[in-house]
Amino acid sequence: MPMNKKDFALYLVFALIVALAFFLRLYHLDERVFHHDESAVGYFTYRLFTSGVYSYDPSFHGPFMYYVTAEMFRHFGDSEYSARLLPALLGASMLFLLIPLRRYIGNAGMVIGAFFLAFSPSFLYYSRFYREDIFIALFSLLMLVCAVKYAEKCVEGRYSSIRIFYLILGAVSLASMAALKENAYIAMALIVLFLVLTFIREKWYKGFIDKLRKLDKKLLITIGEAVLFVLVFLIVFSLFYTGNFFDFYGMKAAFVKAVSHWYEMHAIQRMGGPWFFYLPIIALYELPVLIFGALGMAHYNGYFGRKMEKILIVIILYWVALDMMYMVSNMHPELSRFLPTTYVASSIAIFFPLVLLGIISVLKSQNLFFSFLTYWMLTNLAIYSYVQEKVPWLVLNPLLPLIIIAAAYIGEILPRLKFNSRAGAAVIIVLVISSSYFAYSSIFLNFYDFTNPAEPLIQAAQPPQKFSLLLEKINEISSQYQNKSTEIQVTDVEMETQFLWYLRHFSNVKWRVSIDSELNAPLIVVHDSDDKHEPDIVQPRLGKDYRRLNSAKMSWYWFKPSDITLNYILFRKMDRPPSEYRVVLFYKPRY
Repeated sequence: MPMNKKDFALYLVFALIVALAFFLRLYHLDERVFHHDESAVGYFTYRLFTSGVYSYDPSFHGPFMYYVTAEMFRHFGDSEYSARLLPALLGASMLFLLIPLRRYIGNAGMVIGAFFLAFSPSFLYYSRFYREDIFIALFSLLMLVCAVKYAEKCVEGRYSSIRIFYLILGAVSLASMAALKENAYIAMALIVLFLVLTFIREKWYKGFIDKLRKLDKKLLITIGEAVLFVLVFLIVFSLFYTGNFFDFYGMKAAFVKAVSHWYEMHAIQRMGGPWFFYLPIIALYELPVLIFGALGMAHYNGYFGRKMEKILIVIILYWVALDMMYMVSNMHPELSRFLPTTYVASSIAIFFPLVLLGIISVLKSQNLFFSFLTYWMLTNLAIYSYVQEKVPWLVLNPLLPLIIIAAAYIGEILPRLKFNSRAGAAVIIVLVISSSYFAYSSIFLNFYDFTNPAEPLIQAAQPPQKFSLLLEKINEISSQYQNKSTEIQVTDVEMETQFLWYLRHFSNVKWRVSIDSELNAPLIVVHDSDDKHEPDIVQPRLGKDYRRLNSAKMSWYWFKPSDITLNYILFRKMDRPPSEYRVVLFYKPRY
């Protein structure tokens, strides 16, 4: 069937957005200095690349990214650009995975979804970032595509062997997620729960035992395919973690190590935060996705229909009652032991009705595709709001399904809007203003403000850009001595992780040097703090031929409500300088 002009125009726009997505991700990819985590995984990848040494440490996640990036180093050399190249390419390639979903989200939804993914401040920033999270997002979307295409083949009258292809590809995707990062186990649990809910929804339990006894051909094929899926998953998982095709004890050890480590991190609240941690990030950066994604979830869950207003009223009343309990606990602590809010985590209590809504959506909604996306978004948001490891890159998990819902909804309502009506004009105004701010925030964050800790997407472990001046000075001074053999003394023990990557080619680095020892190297790095003043202790002992360069390895803000001003929302301007972990480089130039 020939393509009409409207579809041709949409596909042309889609192609232009894809090209722009690749450009935005590859342009000046190495301009921002490496984040603390990028430095750590970059060094471990470099060690694997040069010596073949790798040992699984759940603190720095699974082996997948190390091995594939070591191959990038082999072909393009070890650099910040080559380390970030694969995340950038895969982040842009996610747009192609919208094409197989156009049957459900429409051609217009596909184009709008491509726009959201291409310009999303969150997705663009973490596509230019050497971490596992953009890989996780890609494989999550690929698994969704495989599940959808597999389900399509299942409802056809005759058996199609292409089902096996989608099954195997889905299993490899899930195993790759598990070999990337431990939150893949959360995804697995949510998938299993969804399958159970679907089993109940479709009433497959009726006659199940009889079919099993009668060796029903269709049921046996399904069970066989499920076994194949699990087998492929275990083989790929085992290869990544043990190097063997099926090492059960090695796989078990990796799983136990991962779960026990991250449970401990959650228990001690290593990077804890409030229950609403991710909501302001989505609202600040992804405004059109939040607005139209929420409307889309209500729209596509048609089962609720007119009940939706009543459901929303019940949820609001529930939250009011919950808020009153918290107020009573604060004002009268002696009564708190009688209130359930004392024994239930606030994130669980607050998100409970939304998770319940997602589960009911799967059980009752007529549109299983969008009910899954609703379920996926709400459960991810609830779980990551509960887990006490609050980091901004985890926002990608609930954001991905929300983008697809928002894109499909906008693509559906736009052709039906009457632009001369108040409702139509209001929708267009909201869409244009929110999308303009969305694109502006993305460009501003990723190409101008990429080390400003006032940006909530930037974690404190990101060095300020002035750290690049320190690195340039180290290279400049070392070139005046023995180049990569120049002696460097590092007294600051906290600089080790950051420098392991940047000093990987230097062969004469002295780590953890005491400030009381003889300091005479051409390059000396010292920690600067308000209480110890180590640089002021060291400087008089160095002599007049040394010069001083002040820098910092990270900066941060402790946010307060008064910080949220119009100047902050538009330009991320704060009324005070950031706090910093300061360092000082003493260097002795020859020329």
